Amino acid sequence: MEIATVPVNYVKAMLASAVRNGCDGSSLLDQAGIAEELLATEKARVPATKFVQLSHDVMDLLQDENRGFLERTSRPGTFDMMCYACIHRPTLGQFLRRGIDFYHIVSDCYDLQLTVDGDLATYTLTPKAGMVDPDHFMLLCLQAIVHRLSCWLIGQNLGLQVVNFTHPRPAHANDYNLLFRSPIRFDQPDNSLVFSANKLDLPNLQNEESLEKFLTLPSLALMSLPDYETSLLDRIRLMIKGNVGGEFPEIEAIAERLNLTPATLRRRLRHEGSSYQKIKDDIRRDTAIYLLGSGARSIEQVAEDIGFNEPTSFYRAFRRWTGVTPRDYVKRTAG
Repeated sequence: MEIATVPVNYVKAMLASAVRNGCDGSSLLDQAGIAEELLATEKARVPATKFVQLSHDVMDLLQDENRGFLERTSRPGTFDMMCYACIHRPTLGQFLRRGIDFYHIVSDCYDLQLTVDGDLATYTLTPKAGMVDPDHFMLLCLQAIVHRLSCWLIGQNLGLQVVNFTHPRPAHANDYNLLFRSPIRFDQPDNSLVFSANKLDLPNLQNEESLEKFLTLPSLALMSLPDYETSLLDRIRLMIKGNVGGEFPEIEAIAERLNLTPATLRRRLRHEGSSYQKIKDDIRRDTAIYLLGSGARSIEQVAEDIGFNEPTSFYRAFRRWTGVTPRDYVKRTAG
């Protein structure tokens, strides 16, 4: 089973929108199994499955795929109908252009554009309705959804050149890099995804049958999907996650398996906003959070399960990862 977590600021932004629109925040957290005490810890993370549950519950309560972030609502099912309207288009470019036409007809929420300039294609997203999103969370989600949907359609990574945002660089900017595996630019004239124009001609590998399975996920759950095997970070994570309880391979061994030099591997990981050490830390962190949250093992057992011989070393590492000790984390999730 793949174990993944998301930053607690995702939860806080979603919850704040729900509360602004009249929902009971405490009830939503309880329903999703998220301890309210975690919201006070800046570096805390929660299982991605719980965040997805929260976002789905907010959509159901508000009857709005925009989760209350925009003044105008988008009825649940709009995204699904867009996908069905586009699924028989033969290429990625034709799929995206029909999707843009669909939203311009049925919704007055966004201005969407797909342009080509030389070798680069740019998908631009501009909210038309007033947006109440002080954390800029919804824009992050919307761009991630377009990206993951495109990757799924063509069965490979879109290979983003850069992702642009109009808002200033946030404190949690590193999470943007890890989500898109590409350089991120802030304070830009538009919100956009930039990629090679030749990707627009790639064939659509999906059909209505595969779409039905794909749409069993709530739309915001798409941002937690891997961006396909050509993401170097995801390939390495898949290669080494089974070693979490022991010794991870040296980077030289990973580079050899990938037919790369260690220097090239490090450079490409930097391009994706990561490093080999960061991948190893994230696997241990996410596994520790999952095991501690299950309540089935003691802290000492969890430390051993993720490769720490000394509990004190685990305590230091966990505090560095999350801002709290394992014992404090257990108390907060139990609260």
